[in-house]
Amino acid sequence: MILGYVDVQDRIYDLNFATLRLRVRIEPGPSASESRVAFSQVAGEGARAYRVIGEADVTAEAAMDHDGHRIPLLRAVEGHLYRHEAGLLFFANPGKRDPEDPGFFLVKLRAMPSAVRFFFEDQEGRELISIPNDEILIPRGRFARRGPACPTMSEDWVWPARRNPAGDACTCSSGSPSS
Repeated sequence: MILGYVDVQDRIYDLNFATLRLRVRIEPGPSASESRVAFSQVAGEGARAYRVIGEADVTAEAAMDHDGHRIPLLRAVEGHLYRHEAGLLFFANPGKRDPEDPGFFLVKLRAMPSAVRFFFEDQEGRELISIPNDEILIPRGRFARRGPACPTMSEDWVWPARRNPAGDACTCSSGSPSS
């Protein structure tokens, strides 16, 4: 799993803004209706691309389970979620950021506040979550109701969600898209 940030040049950074020497981008697929999520090294070598199965505008939050207690990691934030062959990819796209606390991850930043502002404003930085298939957890019996699926989502998704009354976007809990 990758929790971090991505800049306008598709470079991925960890939660302390250290480079992971990786890039992620959405590329056109072999047909006009397909797209792919591509991960590569910053040097451009070793790229892997995965077909996008579904995508939706969502409001997501992320948390981890620590001995049965939910520890929040990402405050609820609007963004775009991609379901691809190898997992999930979420890019935050908030309408507005608080200048005093521009990040949505609930971590103490060790970077200078001016550097953080520069990253979000000048480098068009945003939060990123990438979860491989083998780390996606679907708790059994935790969610009693299955709601309508997002129009672009695959039928095999079993995740918690609510429809956003303001539009077609889904509001997803725990960083997970839903049906």
